[in-house]
Amino acid sequence: MGNPSLDIPVERRRRSFEPTRQTVAHQTVCVASFGDPVAEDYADFARVQGAGRVQMVDLRRGFDISARSLVLFLKPKLSVAEKTALDRLLAGMSSGEECRVSIVSTFRVHLWDAEAIEAEQHVVRAAKRFSLRPTVFRPGHILSDRSPVLAAAGRWGCCYPLVPSRMRSCFVTGSALFGAIEQERLAQPTRSRIHTLLGANLPWREVLASHRTTGPPSTCLEVITSILALLMLGEIAGLFITLLAKRLVRWRALNVSILKPVTFRDLCALYSPYNYRHVKIVGYNNGVNHFGHRYPGRTIVSTVNLNRVVPAGAAIIRGDCGATVRKARDVVLARGQDLPVIPNYSYVCLGTAFFVPIHGSASDYSCVAETIIRAILYDPCDDRLIIADQDSPEFGRFAYDTNSQVLLLRLYCHLKPKATYFLRTQEFDAPAASDLLEALRDKTAANVEIRKPSASGTRVTIYRYYTQAGDALSPALAVARDSIGKVWDRLEENPITSFLMHALTRHLAFHVELFFTFEQFEKFWESHRGVPLKKIQLRYIRADGLPNSAFCDQDCVSADMFMSRRHRHAFERYLEQTFAPGAVRANPGKHSC
Repeated sequence: MGNPSLDIPVERRRRSFEPTRQTVAHQTVCVASFGDPVAEDYADFARVQGAGRVQMVDLRRGFDISARSLVLFLKPKLSVAEKTALDRLLAGMSSGEECRVSIVSTFRVHLWDAEAIEAEQHVVRAAKRFSLRPTVFRPGHILSDRSPVLAAAGRWGCCYPLVPSRMRSCFVTGSALFGAIEQERLAQPTRSRIHTLLGANLPWREVLASHRTTGPPSTCLEVITSILALLMLGEIAGLFITLLAKRLVRWRALNVSILKPVTFRDLCALYSPYNYRHVKIVGYNNGVNHFGHRYPGRTIVSTVNLNRVVPAGAAIIRGDCGATVRKARDVVLARGQDLPVIPNYSYVCLGTAFFVPIHGSASDYSCVAETIIRAILYDPCDDRLIIADQDSPEFGRFAYDTNSQVLLLRLYCHLKPKATYFLRTQEFDAPAASDLLEALRDKTAANVEIRKPSASGTRVTIYRYYTQAGDALSPALAVARDSIGKVWDRLEENPITSFLMHALTRHLAFHVELFFTFEQFEKFWESHRGVPLKKIQLRYIRADGLPNSAFCDQDCVSADMFMSRRHRHAFERYLEQTFAPGAVRANPGKHSC
């Protein structure tokens, strides 16, 4: 699939990049396929949209083309004879700027289907060999008048009660796909492009039910399949399909909820202007797995395979968007350096830190975002790549903006010399808020954290980490963080313990991090004793000046709180009664749903 660390073109420039597009008049379009009925649906669409004359070509038979615009519906597997027919077709097209070639492939390329990948690559190579600039479309299951998926849904829709609700895939409407083809064909980019159009991510059960035929026979079959579903036959079949998909890639398209691209080109294709609304880009996917975040109708796209980390200077690293804190540290520790900020839990992607506050083991820098000196972004709305340096308007505009549509591709971060830390702990009984604020402001410590095991108790422990040894200090530590973080990392390394940790937390616990101003913190500390909290962890967060930051213009106290899920509503009522609505800001990256 390619090297995940290939250069991003914009990094060789000092300005934003936007592809040039030229608009052309309507003209005759050749619609070619190997008997794909969806090609006929597109031809009908093109005629209605005023594309001019449409020439249909069946590549299984002899053909002679007389068009300078081609829309090719590609099979996911090509024989030698079919490849020869494609080569002849492309050779017959006029080369040069006026010739337009659109190739409709399949989203199975993103599922690592070797046959689909080879078919697409063959036709793209052939097009370039004849000096053509192809635009590739990778649609999900197409729902158009003649599409095989829609026909199968009408035929077998009455069996929808047997289909497990967890079985889902990507469905794009014919109008959405055909509209994108026409837009790109009539405003052809001057370079080759790839656009994935997944459409909505829907349960097969829902698709079958909404497109099933009606009538007495269908109703009888629905009753029978409903009875069979009670016997768990559908769940058994779903499990069989899942296991089969691990060996036969063509079955993977039947159950798609998450994709993991391995090249930036595939990532940008998935986040194309026609598809970004139908996907949710994540890093290590802790939002879904750990905190229970849900994105109905969207396919999850994880960047974990785009994870290369390389030195980019004496004290700078370049990390791809999917590189975790753990992997980055493995690289820099070998050079006698370390990240300035290390969170307790290392299996979080560096790219996530650009959009949500990630803090941990440092007082010099409150959050990882403060150590980012440059970010490479892709904006699908304007279809452009952006360089955002730390002092640029673009950096402030997009950093911590969870509503922004931009995609982070790569970032550059500061490093610091590797250090050794020494821990000093102090326990207090019922300290005042002013005492805690004074401890958090301790500038002589490299890191300060305060823990309270439960809201109802009075015992509070202050952890101070120093870089210089003292008489009453603990043995040397490699990281200025507590032992709980080490436990979390160990649990994550094993698939079984990782699943149990995230599942139990997602279903039984409620996790939230709030950023209190000093006045809010004093009110919270005075009134929190009756709140059913199992853990309170406090850190000091300095103002960072970023417009979208929860602590843009004033220092604050981070309160990381953990409780039983059944106590969530009591906690939320407490916040409503104690503070004005919306007055206390939360960390969207550490908030259970």
